[in-house]
Amino acid sequence: MARNSGRRAVAITAFVILSLGGLGAAGAVLAPRAGQATATAERPAQPVRVTEIAFTPTTRAVTYTGTIRPRHEVAMGFRLSGKIVSRRVEVGDAVTAGTVLATLDDTDARLERDVAAAEVAAAEVDHRRARADIDRTQTLFDKGHVAQAALDRALSVEAEAAARADRARRSLALAENGLGYTRLLAPADGVITATPGEAGQVVAAGTPVVSIAQGGAVDVVFSLPEDDRDLLAGSTARAEIWGAGAVSHPLVLRDIAPDADPQGRTYRVRMALADPGAGASFGRTVTISVTPGAGAPVATVPLAAVQDAGAGPAVWRVTGDRVERVPVELAAVTDTVATIRGALRPGDRIVSLGAHKLDPDRPVRVVEIQTPVAE
Repeated sequence: MARNSGRRAVAITAFVILSLGGLGAAGAVLAPRAGQATATAERPAQPVRVTEIAFTPTTRAVTYTGTIRPRHEVAMGFRLSGKIVSRRVEVGDAVTAGTVLATLDDTDARLERDVAAAEVAAAEVDHRRARADIDRTQTLFDKGHVAQAALDRALSVEAEAAARADRARRSLALAENGLGYTRLLAPADGVITATPGEAGQVVAAGTPVVSIAQGGAVDVVFSLPEDDRDLLAGSTARAEIWGAGAVSHPLVLRDIAPDADPQGRTYRVRMALADPGAGASFGRTVTISVTPGAGAPVATVPLAAVQDAGAGPAVWRVTGDRVERVPVELAAVTDTVATIRGALRPGDRIVSLGAHKLDPDRPVRVVEIQTPVAE
């Protein structure tokens, strides 16, 4: 009996010892986990490289290539259809007002003029006879030999004959004009720029035969891309004529085509060459330099500094050991840099390396400061 009691005491003592040992082991495991959580909360600052912001005005010059064209160029054509018998000018000839440029075969026009002249002669004979009848009828009426109706009839016949004579004279004038239209005359002093009509060609009325540039005023004509449609407003433009020396001529905007060319998708622009000089001959090639007016200043930054996570482009501005997101507007982008506008001030520092990995809730540590990027 005493032996069994001793065995029970030994078992109870062993159980208590094992239990206490288990609790100690559990405590030893839990203690490292609490220390690990504290280390996680105290993560080190993020190293970043920053770039200082410097703004510059937007005065980017753009160049185009165009040609010199006359300001007033007229395509001349005959006012009658017919066969061209001669063309008396060539491209580049200087002409004065009234110079004969080309002629049509005038055989039919002369015949029409002769017919109209014969009609005038016949109508005038009828008119003279009608006037003589009025004189005779008036004499008989005064003596009481004819009634009033006879005198009225004679007056009516004379009025009709006078109207026919007037119509015949107008027809003769039209025939004379038609004969004159067989000669194509220069309307003003100028230079011949094109001669599409050739001797022996049968042309319809109005078909261009000769083109003439009037006066000495010239324009510069070039094509403007769709992206630059509004670039010329408030801009300064100058032209340099190829082969005429390094002389820059001022340009004045005259007009921009309202519709883009369906194939090239460009707008035709005409600008007046204010001071053409001796080298501004028609067809010469020119280089047009357009300098836009000063707009909102821009800053050039490394392309990696601009991030877009779906809410629009933005940069990270560094203030102390923290960063804040600043939305920006992209003015231009290349392979390495971006030109931006936004709520930034000169001297602000933005993250230029590592921006895509930033955690805005963690502090940052500046490891390198770059000077403003040159465009």
